[in-house]
Amino acid sequence: MRRALTHLLVWSLSPVGTLLNTGMLYVVLVAAGAKWDRPLLWLIVVIFVAACAYFDVRAYVARKRLGLTAYEAGEAVVDRIWGLDRTEEKR
Repeated sequence: MRRALTHLLVWSLSPVGTLLNTGMLYVVLVAAGAKWDRPLLWLIVVIFVAACAYFDVRAYVARKRLGLTAYEAGEAVVDRIWGLDRTEEKR
């Protein structure tokens, strides 16, 4: 479970994940009744992309500063949330 969650976290913190999340946000808003030609819908999407891009860049800079790969950074986040894996605790 931890491995799958780590992979999902790595993908969600990547630019590809940002584009996928933006696409899903757009689909959900349109499915909820937002008109696709209204400027407010596009403003919401642009604000979402800008916020995600800002956090993606911050995460990338922090990761590079520490010399971590994307997967190692994802493992560090999962370890911080749920603590060490039981196999690592026994060591």
